[in-house]
Amino acid sequence: MKIKKIILMMFISVSIFFAQSINITQTLQKIKQNKISEAKKDLIRFKKINANSPAVIYLDALLTENGTKAQKLYNLVSTTFPASKFADAALFRSFSFYYALGLYKKASEIKTKLESKYPNSKYLKKMNRQIFPTDEVVLVNTSPYKHKIKSNTLFTIQVGAFSSLQNAEKLKNRLLKAGYFSNIKPKVVNRKTLHIVTIGKFTEKNEAFTFLDVFKNKYNFSGKIIKAE
Repeated sequence: MKIKKIILMMFISVSIFFAQSINITQTLQKIKQNKISEAKKDLIRFKKINANSPAVIYLDALLTENGTKAQKLYNLVSTTFPASKFADAALFRSFSFYYALGLYKKASEIKTKLESKYPNSKYLKKMNRQIFPTDEVVLVNTSPYKHKIKSNTLFTIQVGAFSSLQNAEKLKNRLLKAGYFSNIKPKVVNRKTLHIVTIGKFTEKNEAFTFLDVFKNKYNFSGKIIKAE
């Protein structure tokens, strides 16, 4: 009986070692270069080697287009593999997701957790750039266009285009009252001015895709990712 237990412990130890040993550095570079199809092929190969590796789970989360599934995977990495080199990155991804959704309390909780567990994490600087608003609801009529997208924001999501500024403001107010960041930008198309309504502000396109997936499922609202100006 003791021999079986020893063998089982050795098996678990070896499994943990190999779970940590998969190198996804080159695949992460492919994602940055927008070579998504190649990265997905790598993921399939890695899963055959060890699907329970924190590196593989983190990579799976990065590549999935389902926001809910991605969050579960990030949470799995940070809670089950807290010693993994990807644990703080997973927490940062979760933070970015909830912040973009306007769920600032949840985002703040994750920030505190990362500060406590990984005080030397490089992601803390990125977190500290984000400002937690004290008042999430701003009426357009009393303070039009007060909030502007930060300079480090690269992407946002277009959810409407109106010839009427009044209609654009109505949608913007609905989004603000729901707790989301929203903005209006004028755009001239075929000599006509359209008022483009956007939601969210993202530093990475993958974050915008994740948010859009959840937003569409929750509100049955379509949208498209555009570059922030």
